[in-house]
Amino acid sequence: MNVLGITWGKTSGCSIFVDNKIIFAASEERYTRRKSEQSYPINAIESGLNYCKIKPEELDYVLIASNKIPLTAIMIQYFTNFSVKDHLFANEKYWYQKLVEKRPLKLIELFKEKIDFTQYPFDMDFFKELDLQKIEHATTDDSEANILVSNFFKDTILHHLKIDITKIIHVEHDSCHAAYALYGSPIREDGTLIFTADAFGDDLSATISKFDQKNNVINRIKAYSHTDFQLARIYRLTTLLLKMSPNEHEYKVMGLAPYYNGHAIQEVEKVFENLQTLDGLEFKFNNEVSDIFNYLSDKLGHFRFDHIAAGLQSFTEKLLVKWFSNTINEYGSSSVVFSGGVSMNVKTNMRIGQIPGIKNFFVCGAGTDETLAMGACYQFGSEQKIKPKNLDSLYLGDEAIYKDESIHKSTGNSALFSKYKINDYQNTEQILEKILENKIVATCRGRLEMGQRSLGNRSILADPRDRYNIEKINRMIKSRDFWMPFAPIILEEYQDEIIINPKKFYSPFMTIAFETKEGKKKIPAAVHQYDGTARPQILKKEVNPELWDLIKKFYNKTGIPALLNTSFNLHGEPIVRTIEDAEHVFSNSGLEVLWLDRHIVEK
Repeated sequence: MNVLGITWGKTSGCSIFVDNKIIFAASEERYTRRKSEQSYPINAIESGLNYCKIKPEELDYVLIASNKIPLTAIMIQYFTNFSVKDHLFANEKYWYQKLVEKRPLKLIELFKEKIDFTQYPFDMDFFKELDLQKIEHATTDDSEANILVSNFFKDTILHHLKIDITKIIHVEHDSCHAAYALYGSPIREDGTLIFTADAFGDDLSATISKFDQKNNVINRIKAYSHTDFQLARIYRLTTLLLKMSPNEHEYKVMGLAPYYNGHAIQEVEKVFENLQTLDGLEFKFNNEVSDIFNYLSDKLGHFRFDHIAAGLQSFTEKLLVKWFSNTINEYGSSSVVFSGGVSMNVKTNMRIGQIPGIKNFFVCGAGTDETLAMGACYQFGSEQKIKPKNLDSLYLGDEAIYKDESIHKSTGNSALFSKYKINDYQNTEQILEKILENKIVATCRGRLEMGQRSLGNRSILADPRDRYNIEKINRMIKSRDFWMPFAPIILEEYQDEIIINPKKFYSPFMTIAFETKEGKKKIPAAVHQYDGTARPQILKKEVNPELWDLIKKFYNKTGIPALLNTSFNLHGEPIVRTIEDAEHVFSNSGLEVLWLDRHIVEK
């Protein structure tokens, strides 16, 4: 069976599920080179079908992840093009007016100039026939707006792939998150609890489900309306209050939080506690607050930025730990998986993992809407009585294919790297030598990682023992905020020498933070500079043998079974995909070495 899953919205993309396994997944941003790309993922789809050698007519089903998709936000590129200034303007001129003043405004009218009518499918006749006044906000599954948007999505897919409309199926949003959380993980224990939490999806913002191992099905036992559970929305709007980009820079707020540990945390927490509470398994939101951003501006305006970040993170951790603990006590399970946008908070995941009743805990990579297409495939597969295989890795994108003549300077100025020193790659000893010389090494080799984290194939690697490498990498390429940490890749066999992981949670996708053993002394460049925690990629040899071999050799030389790892991209751009992308970043940065499949490029 050949199934194509499509995510069209925040960070559009696709996945391809063949028989019982996801064999391709990629985000459209890697092709358009625009971060959080919201356009129809035509490039990712065509690349995936080509990689899998599947013709459109050979597809058995095409799955649209979510029943309700905010087409207005897609059209105005709400996540792709909006600046902090745009978001502040939208809150003042649209959301406040709509929520507080009750004025019947249209978001699409306020930002109509941001619509690109030359972009597919907004340049098609079937789009011009769509009544934009009717699609502002869909409220019920059978509303006219939802039907119009669903038909438009199907028309787009039909026009692109030329397939039978009966093959196109919607899959509910939180079912996608839940299926990805379970089937993407290695956990299959009967009764495993599956949590999802995000800002909004098909009118829900959180769910609890339980895995029936015998019948291989996920049974939902609790669902939360987006009006009752608004944690993600609170975190997003606090991010904006701190003048950082909402839906993108929440991780910066999390990274800032540990730098303050004073009494103001409790005062800030009270502001959030007045908004969102939990009683047993019931979330309750303060309905007297109609505009969260306006409320936060009023109540937090006199607090310092780090006080706010610390208070928000502390509130988040306590609320979610209480929710998970109460659920475990109610249903008696010790195995837990988690997905949805909130699962990206690695510090909260660390606290969840420390709950005494949890023995097995797994968080799949990129639990945001970016992986909804993968979850749609898993959910649909399970409904077809298929037992999906879990994800051994997230190396699911394009390969870094190139011809030797495009590399070597013998071909003249037309070669990509003609102005650099080039050697044939023979073994990891060559890369080890560069790292021990304290050079910064970028990698573009093998298949592209799916998600926000580079996992060694499109990474920047460095010696984690030298704290100065933080400043060096930031100066030459990353330009990260001064408080943001880098992360390590740690060999699974030797993780106990670096991190404190008594329950031996497997975290291959940098989704759980851990306390470290003298991390600020052993790997100061790859831990949080204030609290010494780390967000590691725990690496098994069979997942990436050459990368494992490099780190093992580094360990043999230094006694440290880890390397610093960060994503290979210029600040504000998506992670590189092709060899051409790699050349662009290499040439426009201070990077010193580039590790390709068959060559080493050096300045």
